[in-house]
Amino acid sequence: MSERSFQELAQDLDRLEAIADQWEAEKRGTARAIRTTVEALQAEAFRRLIRTIKDEPGGLAALKKAVEDPWVRNVLTFHGVLRPPEPTLEEKVEAALESVRPTLKSHSGNVELVRVVSSEEVHIRLIGSCDGCSFSEATVRIGIETAIQAAVPTLKVLKVVDPGVRADGLVQLGSKISASPYSKPWQDAGPVEAVTEGQVRAVELSGASVLLTKIEGTLHAYPNACTHLGMPLDGGTVADGILECPYHAFRYDLKTGECLTALEVQLPPYPVRTEAGRVMVQVTV
Repeated sequence: MSERSFQELAQDLDRLEAIADQWEAEKRGTARAIRTTVEALQAEAFRRLIRTIKDEPGGLAALKKAVEDPWVRNVLTFHGVLRPPEPTLEEKVEAALESVRPTLKSHSGNVELVRVVSSEEVHIRLIGSCDGCSFSEATVRIGIETAIQAAVPTLKVLKVVDPGVRADGLVQLGSKISASPYSKPWQDAGPVEAVTEGQVRAVELSGASVLLTKIEGTLHAYPNACTHLGMPLDGGTVADGILECPYHAFRYDLKTGECLTALEVQLPPYPVRTEAGRVMVQVTV
């Protein structure tokens, strides 16, 4: 009989537990109690064995050599005798990316780790619908950046390899606008009365197509482009302050710009005000 791997034996144990889970409650409880008791006995035996070996001359070196064996390390870790190894930076970032992949994949997109340069800089690549999306910067900043920074708080720079975010491919973390909005000119977006309560109106300004709306008497301005593929939103339907993209049914709260379909992204708002009966907008991103 060939020697079986640790993973194979662990999978066998999982399968046996799955069978036991189908038993009636009393038998299932008995099986779990037996396993818990056996594991407690083994764990205490391992602790006593390790304490004894450490006290012997050369014992500590022998223990260090022993735990290099994956079987020994895995079993001692399982029983709580050894602490799990600290994940590498790459493992931390990959785990963070894995946490956002389900949402990206649900919209035909994905992200992959290219490399971790240091604890302050990470390179990634956007895939599928995320690559080239006109608002992929928002996707990176709000979704992916948040996940990575939670895993690696020292991170300062996210570099997106190949087309996708900005011309220089860099997203400086923590900065919401690349320059002060006051350095951008206010542009005339038409008369106030042209913006109807609970509806949307598109206007073409220098540098952007802008979506105007009025919700509960307050004016709002957003890019006229869906965060998914950048398709125009002004042809969508509005109901109860919620705008639905006419192309792929992404839904947005017009009061906040929040995307209700993909919660990690949103329409970035433009500063808007009224002046002498005119709507004035700053195109800031």
